[in-house]
Amino acid sequence: MNKRTLRVYGFLEDATGRLLIAFERFRGMPLVKFPGGGIEWGESHQTALCREFQEELGLHIAVGPCLFFNDFAVQSAIDPEVQVQSFFYAVRALEPLDSLVTSEVREVPENEGERFVWVPAEEVLKLPFTFEIEQVASRAWAASKTPQ
Repeated sequence: MNKRTLRVYGFLEDATGRLLIAFERFRGMPLVKFPGGGIEWGESHQTALCREFQEELGLHIAVGPCLFFNDFAVQSAIDPEVQVQSFFYAVRALEPLDSLVTSEVREVPENEGERFVWVPAEEVLKLPFTFEIEQVASRAWAASKTPQ
């Protein structure tokens, strides 16, 4: 591997503490992940994450602290010549979430696209995240909720 890709994802909670999860089909591949995506050339992490939330959900967000990034090597499932580094941030909606259309169906769509689902906090660690990065990131998010 001699190429890298940088990715950013957001932990968006609603007023009841539920976390937004993306169930996606990308290039035929089923994915369970957090909302977000790739950083384009010249973008900061924050700019990329705001753009991704706007593109995917039509939602303006404020980006908070980085709660997790993978410090272990991960080979891309899309391109085996690429190593992936992902950064996971707490995010806050800048507009009401009641207009955010989400599904109750926790399944990856049959066709290309995404389905967003609010998942209660106590169920997040039980989700079948596709990649190790999301599995570890979900534990970092849960730990951030535990009083120190």
